[in-house]
Amino acid sequence: MSNDPDDILAIALANGELDKFLVGEPFYFFETKDDNDDPQNVVVAFDLLFMPYFRSGDKLFQATLVTSLVKMLETYPDRDRAIYMAQRWIWYYRFCISKRNAQPQGVYAALSDIDLTAPSIVLKRQMEANKAELIEDTRWAGATWNSKYGLWEPLVRTALHVRDKLGGPDYVPTNA
Repeated sequence: MSNDPDDILAIALANGELDKFLVGEPFYFFETKDDNDDPQNVVVAFDLLFMPYFRSGDKLFQATLVTSLVKMLETYPDRDRAIYMAQRWIWYYRFCISKRNAQPQGVYAALSDIDLTAPSIVLKRQMEANKAELIEDTRWAGATWNSKYGLWEPLVRTALHVRDKLGGPDYVPTNA
């Protein structure tokens, strides 16, 4: 899609490494000017890099996004990071869909509906299996100023929000 040699998303796609981009693996980290300490700058990366693919109607990109989320969840060595980042991408995508639905001619008008069932099933399973580790993990949204139970609390809170407020997939853990 991009002819820009510095477009790290295009490089990740060309190398079959969208999963590494999604998790914010070094080299694929998208630098932006913000105070966000997350492993990847999801909001800005989605708006600036992903939206052109949606505007072009690129179905291959959409399918690659889904399979890369699953791959990231199943294979990335830092499970907590993979879980955290998968839910960030799913949350922001559903947030943008809600904006599209509220303003059909707005900036997200080109955003198509993607079936996130497959990554949501894996995300739910990973959250359930890694609950103890997630409770102990105080990185990112799991910092003590934001949560009494590490990453677990904000992950569950976001899962409920995605399901109940944004009409997204249900990946709320059964052991929540």
